[in-house]
Amino acid sequence: MSSEVPKILVIEDEDQVRQSYDDMFSFFGYEVESVPNGREGMSRITKKDYDIVVTDLNMPEMNGIEVLKYIKKKKPYIEVIVITGYATLENAIEAMKVGAYDYFAKPIDIEHVRIVLTKCVQKIQSRKENEELRSLTQRLKELNELKDKFITITNHELRTPVTVLKGYIELIDYFLEDNRNENINEAIEIVTETMRELVGIVEQMHDISSFDYGKKRLVTVDVEIEKILELIYKEMKVLFEKRKIKFDLNLDSSGMIVSGDDKQLKRSLRELLQNALKFTPEGGHVELEYSINKKNKKLYIKVKDDGIGIPGDKLDLVFEPFYEVQNVINHMTSKTEFMGGGIGLGLTLAKEVFESHEGELLLESEENRGSTFTVVLPYKDPQNQDNEPSATA
Repeated sequence: MSSEVPKILVIEDEDQVRQSYDDMFSFFGYEVESVPNGREGMSRITKKDYDIVVTDLNMPEMNGIEVLKYIKKKKPYIEVIVITGYATLENAIEAMKVGAYDYFAKPIDIEHVRIVLTKCVQKIQSRKENEELRSLTQRLKELNELKDKFITITNHELRTPVTVLKGYIELIDYFLEDNRNENINEAIEIVTETMRELVGIVEQMHDISSFDYGKKRLVTVDVEIEKILELIYKEMKVLFEKRKIKFDLNLDSSGMIVSGDDKQLKRSLRELLQNALKFTPEGGHVELEYSINKKNKKLYIKVKDDGIGIPGDKLDLVFEPFYEVQNVINHMTSKTEFMGGGIGLGLTLAKEVFESHEGELLLESEENRGSTFTVVLPYKDPQNQDNEPSATA
């Protein structure tokens, strides 16, 4: 909402009356200018913007109705309040039909004037706020489209050179297989690992682009969640040990099955643990829990940490593409180091994956006390299945 003082133009041919309006409106806190006739008023309106025009209806040369029609044609956003005598009240009604906001009847009642002006200003401010919101919405829409184009184009432009680089790195590794020393091995390992990270980034950008445009096809099979969690735990345990973080696995041995894409589910669950690893300091604790609720036929996978947590006003941003909790000035690309960054797509993709499986990803967090990500998925009880063949979607 604009904090500017509302501007009023008074059009009144009687000098003393005009001066009384100037004093009254100024007393109410408005910025006031005045002119003695309609023609001068139209000239002033052409050169300058006002919020409100207060005009007498009965004036020589050009009456208030003509001024009103001119304003509504040239600058319809200006609100017009007309002044009329009780004897000519029908003129005020005619003016309101043409577009006047309201009218003051002579003799002027100061309290009525204050109320009408207050309501008129509220209408103007509300309109300005709506215009600002529409403008902001349009800008956000344009930025979102620009983001989508950036992801799609960047993904397309990167895939070819990354594929070529990967191929030649593998060739160099093959050519030097029989002629290596410690320095060559170290150099090849560094280049190979860096290339692996770059390939992962390109794949993430491809996936988010695919999900955004509804193109992602999930290969659906029967997935036993417990086995996936046990596998991920074994794969990542060494990373937590390296960072001196206690890592526990608590399973509800139920053997329940989820119909889904096992690769996408594995990667998304791994991303939640990767996130906990990155934002939990040494000596911290991360738990991977799994339980079921037979009443609603949902399973719950929780990743709890006692790390840095997320400020309350940032919770809605965590799943936005390219968002990072830490200050980007201190950005450090690492999947294991404390506060190590990425490109901010991991959680976005994880949320998309779980929702594409008719589930959801929930977040609870408190700054400096840790976070809990909860995956909720529908399950199938293997004891009550019809032994139908798995489908591909």
